[in-house]
Amino acid sequence: MRIINNRGKLSGWLDISQSASGVVLAVFLWTHLLLVSSILLGKDAMTWVAKTMELSFLTADGHGYPWVVTVIAVVIAAIVLVHVLVAAHKMPLNLRQQKALKQQLSMVNHGDTRLWVWQAVTGVVIFLLLPVHLWLIGAAPETIGPYGSADRIWQQGVWLLYLPLLFCVELHAAIGVYRVAVKWGAVRDLNSRSRLKKIKSIISAIFIVVGIASLLAFLPYANG
Repeated sequence: MRIINNRGKLSGWLDISQSASGVVLAVFLWTHLLLVSSILLGKDAMTWVAKTMELSFLTADGHGYPWVVTVIAVVIAAIVLVHVLVAAHKMPLNLRQQKALKQQLSMVNHGDTRLWVWQAVTGVVIFLLLPVHLWLIGAAPETIGPYGSADRIWQQGVWLLYLPLLFCVELHAAIGVYRVAVKWGAVRDLNSRSRLKKIKSIISAIFIVVGIASLLAFLPYANG
């Protein structure tokens, strides 16, 4: 009985850790995208955002501390690692679990289960692509800005990484926040759940459009 109780407590802590880390990452993601979208307002707006992130207002020469961005990247990487580790215990990792899930989906057309599958698939893609993005940013924080970012995105071809990552993180985050709201009782009836799904889809669409527009807005600065 004690073993069962301990397993139940561990499972509960894993669920809380997964939900908390997921919400933190989703909020950071949306905040990050809004900051990057400052390029839509012009190079001066993005330069101001980049310098503010580097705490330029604390230095006399206005140069700031680019390493702050590296620290942020490391912290986010650590939270992502925690999120992946605690989420892995619910993933269908072996063939038997995958067959059971496929059979369930073929028998029962359950929307939330299909959303979970999409979240799992996008999670795997994010796990593969996000470390590259964090490394590019963390290793050269001084290049963040209208010209440095434009060069990285378009001249170095990193848009091939950013575009699929954009779609995956936005879908993953919106689905995740929706599932957290349902799981912890924020949604108590089917009508509320349906409305929340619509809001989730709208949020995903808005941020994907903003993200693509931001990538395109870097084009005029790609040649310096």
